[in-house]
Amino acid sequence: MADSISRQVARWAAGLTFDALPAEVVDKIKALMLHALTGAVLGAATAHGKEAVHLTKAEEGKPDGATILTDGSKATRIGATFAASELIHSSLLFDSYRMLTHPGPVLIPAAIVNAELEKESGRELITALAAGYEFLFRLCDDFIPSTAARGFRPSPLYCTMGAAMVTGKLMGLDENGLVATIALAANFASGLNEGPRAGGNESSIHEPQAARNGVFAGVMARTGHIKGAEKSLEGEAGFYNAFTGSSQGKLSYAIKGLMEIDFGSVTAGLGTRYKLLTAMFRMYPTAGYNQPVIDLMAEMKRQHNLDPDDIDKVAVSMNWIETLYPSPAFPRFPDWNTARVGGTHYFAAHAAVNGGYPVVGGRTFGPTGDHLEQDQRVLDFMNQKVTLVQERERAMFSPAISVTMKDGAVHSGDYPYERMEWNFDQLVERLQDCLPGYPPGRSGFDALVGTVRGTDAFASVDPIVQVTMS
Repeated sequence: MADSISRQVARWAAGLTFDALPAEVVDKIKALMLHALTGAVLGAATAHGKEAVHLTKAEEGKPDGATILTDGSKATRIGATFAASELIHSSLLFDSYRMLTHPGPVLIPAAIVNAELEKESGRELITALAAGYEFLFRLCDDFIPSTAARGFRPSPLYCTMGAAMVTGKLMGLDENGLVATIALAANFASGLNEGPRAGGNESSIHEPQAARNGVFAGVMARTGHIKGAEKSLEGEAGFYNAFTGSSQGKLSYAIKGLMEIDFGSVTAGLGTRYKLLTAMFRMYPTAGYNQPVIDLMAEMKRQHNLDPDDIDKVAVSMNWIETLYPSPAFPRFPDWNTARVGGTHYFAAHAAVNGGYPVVGGRTFGPTGDHLEQDQRVLDFMNQKVTLVQERERAMFSPAISVTMKDGAVHSGDYPYERMEWNFDQLVERLQDCLPGYPPGRSGFDALVGTVRGTDAFASVDPIVQVTMS
């Protein structure tokens, strides 16, 4: 009988070295770091970011602790992780995988804080992040819609697992130690979908709490007296049973494809095929599935020189689950094709009328400055011309748009998900759009880029911590 998922992953992660990582994986991890740290600097200027730093210093201050990013004060291991996570999360600039997980605000803080306290090098930081991201992506891959349908928000659940792996790896835990870490994290994982469903904002603290939970799992595993359940993930009363409703791999919903998953697929190709390479980078302060809609509509407007007054209608085709956030089991808006500010209709209309939408920290579009919701041309276009089309077999984050002109001409475009799987240099290019609102300006951003690019040359993570305070 094959070893458990936890055992297979723990054995792989415990033996993983920097030299074993493919160059493209190292590049991707650096890109994920850059994206998150850019978010941390932007988040430091927000009210929530400032509040998190103040709270951490008041409640978790520790003179010989870890450095609070962007601030320089010291706090406990868990406190500094929380502060960094909240800084990134409050910026709304974070990565995404399978629509409903956002690892950056969870794994990156856990990695930097633990690497600092454990006095690990930049190479060890990258290696731990590779282990954590890969574990998270494989664990959640096909299961996210079923998790959401159980009433749980997938991001904090699965990201807790990734942060725990990052922490355990940087603490130097062996195979058994990582099995215990996984088991503890599976018990600590939490986060409900009632907030996203009903309009509450308690989910804004989900990722920071997941970061805390993941780090605590590693801390407790290191004590040595915890024996993790061998099948804490796929056991009859384990993680998957609790959070997807089945210990047999049966799904209640799927983005597309099979409704039953062989658990062997979770670890198939582990160490040779990296799913983390498919992470995407959210640039706009909206749900990730709206990003390709904005980019495609803006691209089509430029390509065909589309005048919004000459457009008769716009049809946006999406995977059906994306139109029923957070889950088809209990969508926030059952009337999914009713246009509203903040929905997909709105973002498509804004791009069609104004040629784009502001990225986090970016310039504004249209005549109403920062009050984008007051742009009457956008509102009229949204209400009169944009419709969504649900497609059950359309790939996630891969919309198609059809624009019908008043003269009968039709323009069509597709935006496959793969276009958002940027490497480091591609991300640097896209982040230029964030510079108008980036507090340290061009020189500070260039310093951050250069520092993160050189991570594998550093004997410690001190340069990475310091550059966030420039």
